[in-house]
Amino acid sequence: MDDLNRALDDLDGLHEAFHALSDSPRASPLVSDAKLGKKLRHDLAAGADAYASTLISSSRGELDAGRIKKCRTAALARMPLAVANQKRLAALVNERRLSSPEVRSDVERLINLSLLCRGALAALAPTVDRRAADALGNKVLVELRKATLLYLSTEREADNLGTEKPRAAVVEHLKKTESHASEFVSLAPGSGDGASSLGVTLSRDVVEMLHETSLEWTSPLPA
Repeated sequence: MDDLNRALDDLDGLHEAFHALSDSPRASPLVSDAKLGKKLRHDLAAGADAYASTLISSSRGELDAGRIKKCRTAALARMPLAVANQKRLAALVNERRLSSPEVRSDVERLINLSLLCRGALAALAPTVDRRAADALGNKVLVELRKATLLYLSTEREADNLGTEKPRAAVVEHLKKTESHASEFVSLAPGSGDGASSLGVTLSRDVVEMLHETSLEWTSPLPA
């Protein structure tokens, strides 16, 4: 999980920088210059989305140093102005840290759902109808990508660093994804083939995780 934590640290950094630019008490010209701040926030948002999209596209759901490098390259390509102001942004963030472990945890869960789904599809592939598996897998992965990016964008637009609004925004996507993912198991043959058994187990894990997440994120947060 070291590579996943490294990726989450990168996303946390983009998240903090974005919100720091909207933190009016800070003295930095990056905050006082509204036009520049808006452009930088646009850059950082595009960079975070590119990073997350590249991350959840990992083949077979496996992360390594090479995938993290691709994520960083994709993000940097989308935020040239932020890169040019990297040192000023770092100084701005360090004025007052704005961490949100709850948001990080939610993003980690969404990313894990995509990675687990890709792992399940890879395990099922040798023993199922490839065309049917690809069609069903695409439905699930597209919905999960939508949910992940919608969560990130809704959280950025929220007035605070809480999880209530972004969770509410993606619950219906997760429910739709659960209905598609539940069909994975039916694709596998009834034999005791090892690859198939692993694929079925992982598929059930995806459905269970989706169901638990939907229930949890539908319930009101504790006061």
